[in-house]
Amino acid sequence: MAPVESRQVAVGAGSIFCEVVGTGRPVVLSHDFVLHRETWDAQFSSLSDAYRIVRWDRRGYGRSDESSASYSSVDDLARVIESAADGPTVLVGCSYGSAVSLHCALDHPDLAAALVLVGPVVSGLGYTEHMMTRGGRRTMDVGTAEAEIDYWSAVDPWFVAASNIQARERLRELLSANRRNLESKERWERSLEPAALPRLGEIAVPTLIIVGEHDIPDVHAHAGALEAGIRGARRVVLGGSGHLPQLEVPDAFSELVLAFLSTLP
Repeated sequence: MAPVESRQVAVGAGSIFCEVVGTGRPVVLSHDFVLHRETWDAQFSSLSDAYRIVRWDRRGYGRSDESSASYSSVDDLARVIESAADGPTVLVGCSYGSAVSLHCALDHPDLAAALVLVGPVVSGLGYTEHMMTRGGRRTMDVGTAEAEIDYWSAVDPWFVAASNIQARERLRELLSANRRNLESKERWERSLEPAALPRLGEIAVPTLIIVGEHDIPDVHAHAGALEAGIRGARRVVLGGSGHLPQLEVPDAFSELVLAFLSTLP
């Protein structure tokens, strides 16, 4: 892999940490609601042979600063693109990172060349009680960071498929080393508004939707709504994976993304 460049992107009174590697068409990787940029380790290496790969930590995750004032993750992503990507960018986002990427493409269409939405959710489409309670497994606050780490790495059957033992161990390792990832960001982070669902017809860039076969049903429903709403979008269900296919089945995931990237004009 080519040398990795670390950057601190100034935002308000703090900074966002990002890493850049490779040359060519820029691709920006946005993480989910629990992990941080290291969930993309495999792709940061495998995609950088042909593309300029940027991965970043949202505020309060990984090596990015906490915020003490209102902020927008969508604006932060736009700032990362303008600072590190140099031109219209392929936006790859997982889970909440997919929603941030989608809103960035809607609010800053000049920055988006294509979208890859992984285990996606779309603002404006609600969630079932099954989703909110994780099938009744989270009917109350879990409590300690250790209990949260145990839940996501050992209990929840959808976040990482039960058979993917190595991925579950990696998940535990990442969360144990970055416990503040688990702290709520709701105090300062602005909600994603206006909702994306009624605006999906405005997306005019090639879009790939990837969802793991073992992901929770609501995510499959959201993926279907995105496929129906975005003209020309293609949805792929990856076998042997839950919510984090980039971590669980990295080779199959990277192969799929590379094939998509090769079709872009």
